[in-house]
Amino acid sequence: MRAAASNRPVFPALAAVALAAVAALTAGCGIRPTSVPVDAGSAPSRAECSPGGPAPAASPAEGETLRTVYLVCGAQLAPVPRSVPDDLDGTELAARLLTELEREPGGDEERAGYSTAVSGLRVADGRSGDPAGTVRLSRDPQGLGSPMLAQLVCTYAAGEERTAVLAGPDAGDAPYTYRCSDAALRAPENTVGEPAT
Repeated sequence: MRAAASNRPVFPALAAVALAAVAALTAGCGIRPTSVPVDAGSAPSRAECSPGGPAPAASPAEGETLRTVYLVCGAQLAPVPRSVPDDLDGTELAARLLTELEREPGGDEERAGYSTAVSGLRVADGRSGDPAGTVRLSRDPQGLGSPMLAQLVCTYAAGEERTAVLAGPDAGDAPYTYRCSDAALRAPENTVGEPAT
C-alpha cells in the first residue's frame, strides 16, 4: 500500500523562493525604485580612448605644425594632434582651430571613440578694447552648453594658467576668461568663466 501523498501545497514555498530572488536582484543593482521619471543621461561610453589621442599618422608636411585640439572622449575631453599651417596666428589661427574642432574625427580617431560637440560656429571680428588674445565667436559662449564650451576653451587655452578669453559677436557681449582646468577636462560641465579684466 502506497504512502498517502502530502496535502501541503507547494505554491507558498515557490512564491517565497521567487520573492527572495527578486529581492536579491533588486538589492544587487544599487538603484532605488522610484515612481518619478528620471533622466539619467546616456549610457556610459565603452570607447577605448586614451589621453593624448591616437598618434598622428605622419609628421606634419613642410610648412605645417602640430596643434592640439580637444575632442570628446567618453564623458571627458582629451587632446588630439592636428596639422595646421605654421604661418597662422591671431584670428586666422583661431578660425583654423575651430574648423578642426568642427571636423568629424578621422578613421583612427573615430575607431578610438572620439567625437566632437562643436558645430555651427565661426570666428567673428574682434572689437576695440578687447583683452589681448580674445576670440570672438558668432554665438555668445555664455550660452553654449558643455562639452562644446569646454572643447573651445581647452583648444584656445594658452599660458601657464591655461586660460582662454572668449566673447560673442556683439559689442554688448563682454569677454569672459575661462580656464582649462583638470576638473573641466574630467567633467566639461565644470567649465565656468569670469569677466575678463
